[in-house]
Amino acid sequence: MSEQVIGEIEALDAKRLQALLDGDVDAVAKLVAPSLRYTHSSAASDDHDAYLESLRSKYKYQAFKDLGRSFQVHGNSVLVFGDTRIDVLVNGAPKVVMARYLAVWLKLDGQWRFAAWQSTPIPA
Repeated sequence: MSEQVIGEIEALDAKRLQALLDGDVDAVAKLVAPSLRYTHSSAASDDHDAYLESLRSKYKYQAFKDLGRSFQVHGNSVLVFGDTRIDVLVNGAPKVVMARYLAVWLKLDGQWRFAAWQSTPIPA
């Protein structure tokens, strides 16, 4: 069961990342929980609406590189622990973020939803 759930989360996260690269905020919106809390590596924190607005106006993702991740399945929640490299334009300025993160996916009304992100910069 856990392997099946992990496979579902991997597929949904791939869709989320591709939607971010494509700038498809509507597709991202379909994957996130209404209670989303997204904490950037800068410590700025967005709720659902602020996060989606920031994708429309501030952040343009260029590339993601998975540097390793692991999963813990706990019933209707999945914790994803990982390291990543993110290439992003922030208000038009290029930025590279090396981060260690915790992502949380919750099963809500029978559907997995991206519910939280907390990242910390990895020093160079």
